[in-house]
Amino acid sequence: MQIYDLLYFSFQRTLFNVIDTNHDNTIDFNEFLFLAAIGNRTGSLDARLDIVFDLWDVSNDGLLDQNELAHLISATYDRAGEKNRQGDQDPHKRAKEIIMKLDIHGNKKLDKTEFINGDVY
Repeated sequence: MQIYDLLYFSFQRTLFNVIDTNHDNTIDFNEFLFLAAIGNRTGSLDARLDIVFDLWDVSNDGLLDQNELAHLISATYDRAGEKNRQGDQDPHKRAKEIIMKLDIHGNKKLDKTEFINGDVY
């Protein structure tokens, strides 16, 4: 094996380990979606949030409900290595709080504009 092959293999393994946040030696759907949406450094933040919204709107109704947002929060926790999902860190509780704060229309869901333009903190 040439040095180039060794370096390339090492790079591939490192990249895989960065993506495989739960270290189960597979890239699950959440890891893939998070990487595809957030890992893309091209475009503006609004453009990336637009992609995130479309990926996580699994019902394809143009809205993120509490469950869809909780799945996004869980994927974010997985990516960050956050293990504590209790109390204030509970993804469903966080999703409910975020929706309550950003839901301008009062339908207990976020449309794309609310999601992109929202200011959580």
